[in-house]
Amino acid sequence: MTRRTVAGLWTSALLLACGDAGAGASTGSTGSTGGSEAGETTASTGATTSATTGPTTTGASTLPTTAGATTEESSGTGSSGQVTTEAATTEGPPIAGDPCVPWPPAAGPVIEVTPAQAGELKAIIEGAAGGTTIAFAPGTYDVSGGAPIHITTPGLTLRGPSGDRDAVVLDADYATGEILLIAASDTTVVDMTLQRAFWHPIHVTGGDAADITGVTIYDVKVIDPGQQAIKINPSPANHYADEGLIACSWIELTDVGRPQIMDNCYTGGIDAHAAWGWTIRDNDIRGFWCPEGLSEHAVHLWVTSRDTLVERNDIRDCARGVGFGLGENGNGNARAYADDPCPGKSYLGHVGGEIRNNMIWAGDPSLFASQAGFDSGVALEQACDAKVLHNTVVSLQAPFVSMEYRWANTSATIAGNLVTHDIVMRDGAQAQLDGNLEQAATDQFVDAAGADLHLAAGSPAIDAAPAGLVAGDFDAEPREGSPDVGADEATR
Repeated sequence: MTRRTVAGLWTSALLLACGDAGAGASTGSTGSTGGSEAGETTASTGATTSATTGPTTTGASTLPTTAGATTEESSGTGSSGQVTTEAATTEGPPIAGDPCVPWPPAAGPVIEVTPAQAGELKAIIEGAAGGTTIAFAPGTYDVSGGAPIHITTPGLTLRGPSGDRDAVVLDADYATGEILLIAASDTTVVDMTLQRAFWHPIHVTGGDAADITGVTIYDVKVIDPGQQAIKINPSPANHYADEGLIACSWIELTDVGRPQIMDNCYTGGIDAHAAWGWTIRDNDIRGFWCPEGLSEHAVHLWVTSRDTLVERNDIRDCARGVGFGLGENGNGNARAYADDPCPGKSYLGHVGGEIRNNMIWAGDPSLFASQAGFDSGVALEQACDAKVLHNTVVSLQAPFVSMEYRWANTSATIAGNLVTHDIVMRDGAQAQLDGNLEQAATDQFVDAAGADLHLAAGSPAIDAAPAGLVAGDFDAEPREGSPDVGADEATR
């Protein structure tokens, strides 16, 4: 698989507290869930929400088609003075074995912008017609003006040069609460960097009048948020954001950005409330921890999120890796589903979903020396019918746990996982465990110290997993008839 890897405060009526604080005891021994959601740019979902029947689109998690088909363009001038082009649809099959193919060229009107227009971006994007691509010329865009770009028109695409997310940087300098506030279906953000928002560089919510679906974040770099890097939750009008895709992206809290985190380490990579049907795959997520306090996870779906697929992510030096649910009663909010997927249960942190083929590693001495240390690689809390399959969790020092399943409403399948420490049941949770290898020695990996978690020759994990759990591995390569334990299927 090809991974494209690289190493003042806004206020408005939307700035309402959502209340992550008080979610219950943490996964680890610190007894804290992190900071409060003071300043969070969303409203609470309420303790009970209306039943929902489900997402209406299914295209968000498909691969983009391959660039390369011939396109024809004609140029013109938009009403606001920007150069516009019209491009024909580009089609082609996905590249076999590569889940991170380049995003295809624009298929509709294009508005071209430059760094000199940074102060106009809000008006340009919010005024664009549905189906328009906003094409960013290379450079750094100063978006510290105070108000987010609020996307309410469906079908907009924001993109930089194809395959080069470093070429375009939207920098808020911690003076803007959010860079992008997305509340429209079929919004696409691709090939750019967003950094240093006071809260969230990217925030996705439901719409004012209806749920939204099909938001895509692809080959994007999100750096040094003040809180979570990518936030997903219901709108103040209590509509949801469902069936999105976050893929092939780099999400990081650096040593430079870490002192900017506030509210008792209220940070994390991707944090979703009450979200249904998201796919989070093939991302590199780094560094979400604080000297004091316990951050949220690199990937965290809770407040009755549902049917999430989390796969093939490379997560390093985050205090918590992947989480479905948080706490015995969450944050006091919940989402009700019309089909009642887990009858007889009370509060559910997450429903269904799979966590598979992820590599999760902790090795930074500063992380281990922090107040919380490395808490968990995978944590299930009030997670009904969750599947945790073929993941690898390696910690160079003792964590609180490698994996855990917790609280009485958790019912899970945990199978084919390879971990250097323990898989732990807590507080009455139930799970079917099959073919996991715990207390794995670091010499079972190609270079555990260097975070290369592919299997070394002779590893006891080879050919030791139950058959038929997952068709492919971390590298999007097929598994053999006798599959290996963990995220890697060793080359024979």
